Amino acid sequence: MPGTTAGPAIPLWALLHLTHAAIQAIADECGADILHIKGPAVDVALRTRPRPSRDTDVIVRPAHLDRFLAALARHGWAELTSFAEGSSFRHASNHHHRTWAHVDVHRFFPGPTATPAAVFDALWANRHVAELAHTACAVPGLAAQLMILGLHEARAHTGADTFEAWQVSTEATRDEAWSLARRLGAEVPLAAAVGRLDEYRGRRDYLLWKFWSQPEGDDAAASRLAEWTARLHAAPTLQDRIAVLIRMVRVNRTHLRMELGHEPSGREVAAEYRHRIAAGVHALGAHRRGPAR
Repeated sequence: MPGTTAGPAIPLWALLHLTHAAIQAIADECGADILHIKGPAVDVALRTRPRPSRDTDVIVRPAHLDRFLAALARHGWAELTSFAEGSSFRHASNHHHRTWAHVDVHRFFPGPTATPAAVFDALWANRHVAELAHTACAVPGLAAQLMILGLHEARAHTGADTFEAWQVSTEATRDEAWSLARRLGAEVPLAAAVGRLDEYRGRRDYLLWKFWSQPEGDDAAASRLAEWTARLHAAPTLQDRIAVLIRMVRVNRTHLRMELGHEPSGREVAAEYRHRIAAGVHALGAHRRGPAR
């Protein structure tokens, strides 16, 4: 967030605009294709007021990711959470700068079953230019923005039947968003965001988006188990399911540190491993039995 230099504090909304511009300058310098998403990058046709945000969000062409991250580091951004630690989807890393707002770097966006490269190509092909802090920044087209906001809503545990951008968008933009979601394999999470998930009960990823779109329960352990069981069912191949189980039992030290409020000891890490292995066995059994729908 804002740095510690002397002088009046910059309002957050202004800092976010300036950070988008700074990030774009870095992308231009290193030759990386990036798209600005969410927050101030959202088209005014999809909002009735400024969208609340505390981070600057960009998605990077997968082939350009390494050069972009290296350029961020050269310009003073330090990684706070890695892709492996940032979320269950491992889709974004978060970076801090002493002057600018945090930046979330997305290597893909959770939801589509198409490859990250194919998704980025589709978004890039219909990109528009938005002026952020008097800087030309590439943003997805209107329908793609609506789809992205829907995919974000689908994993927000709100239980809502719709979201503001969907409510204020035109029927034509909604139709385009559905068409793009079908092309990229993202219609199930989009359906979860707009109250139509039950139409996709037979889809492999139905349970995963049912979990993410419904409000979280009070039992954190049960919630984690439900998530990983759903992930097993969504995994299309045996290799993918094995990868899910490996990730399930691997301890995320960053998250464990946040839960405990201190650096975990060796004994606490070992206890977390035992708990996760037991949960993995349970989830595998639930997968073999078939979940309740």
